[in-house]
Amino acid sequence: MTHFSIDDWIDFARQVEGSARKSAMQKHLDEGCSTCSKTLAIWRRVVDIAKLENTWEPPAWAIQAVQRSFALRNVVPFPTGKLELARLLFDSALQPIAAGVRGSSPVVRQLLYRSGSVCIDMRMQPKPGSDSVVLMGQLLDSTKPDHGVSGIPVSLLCLGDTVSRGQTNDVGEFDFGLTALDHLQLVFGIENSRTIVVPVPDGASARDLS
Repeated sequence: MTHFSIDDWIDFARQVEGSARKSAMQKHLDEGCSTCSKTLAIWRRVVDIAKLENTWEPPAWAIQAVQRSFALRNVVPFPTGKLELARLLFDSALQPIAAGVRGSSPVVRQLLYRSGSVCIDMRMQPKPGSDSVVLMGQLLDSTKPDHGVSGIPVSLLCLGDTVSRGQTNDVGEFDFGLTALDHLQLVFGIENSRTIVVPVPDGASARDLS
């Protein structure tokens, strides 16, 4: 039995074959060719996956983070040529609530980001007796996990404007007090060679964490 080529079955799965060719291939399938039937099944799955990919959209927070990182190129106070967007690895607010536990907002929100070997371990918690929130964290290098990265300039930005500046202490720690939780970013300038941007998740107000 003569089989059709893989290219033929790809076009058949995509429904781009001419009517005469398509009829001949359908007849070939109806005659019971298991080899070509398996080939067609594979490429039909590929076509179905490709169609789903065209309908997928990234989450809003990811789009906002990328848009803000481009806006930073004109305002970042660090003389670096490379701008890196840290990837969110963990957010305690996104974790499922354990069975039997009542739903409630966590007092402390834990966040973990990474860019290359650099990790940013952060937490956000309400400041007692006020509507403000303390954003604190530690800059770490996974190749040297025993101690933090010290003396690194760090800026807190809101909508591209610098709200506050500081630097990591001798163990890589940093902290900022804030009231608004929307449109915030942390920017780290590392050895005048890298600028790492950390998009802080949005929230309506400091009270959301209490």
